[in-house]
Amino acid sequence: MKNPTSVFKPVARLALTGLLLGTLAMPIAASARIIGAAMTTATGKVTAVDPATRAITLQGDNGNTVEVVAGPDVRNFQQIKPGDMLTLDYYESVGVDVRPAGSGAPEVKTETAATRSAPGAKPGGAVGRQTTITAEIWHINKSANLVTLKGPQGGKRTIQVKDPALQARLQQLKEGDLVDFTITQAVAAAIHK
Repeated sequence: MKNPTSVFKPVARLALTGLLLGTLAMPIAASARIIGAAMTTATGKVTAVDPATRAITLQGDNGNTVEVVAGPDVRNFQQIKPGDMLTLDYYESVGVDVRPAGSGAPEVKTETAATRSAPGAKPGGAVGRQTTITAEIWHINKSANLVTLKGPQGGKRTIQVKDPALQARLQQLKEGDLVDFTITQAVAAAIHK
């Protein structure tokens, strides 16, 4: 029989891709630049299960342990037993987009989507969240490559632009323009017997 992990990885990644691309209602703008993205896979052995608190203790290959709590959306929790292998695929990316002044206001928007295993199936599922934080460019010091952003709650933060490509783009920005930071996170998990 095939190694369950080798079967799960492409299925989980496909589910993760579908979750992110098909069900998240707030796609990143076409002009956005992805400034960081990572996909990580971790597998651990279930060493303890507490049905009262829904806590699961996992042990990694290096012997470290971590306790995770399965929320009420985790179906078929009662099937999880010590000795099971739990595989998590975790994806995170950050995109940045600039819009002209007057095209919106500083705000925070969050969208979530989830899928879970069918009743009676092995425990598993995926959840994704996409958060867009819109800030206003409050001040630009082009000679020092500094941008001061004003966030949704009125707080200000000054950022030094170090990337030469972004420094060139800095010359095109104006005070009052809006910057959208879109953070996408997703997790897919499955138990293997």
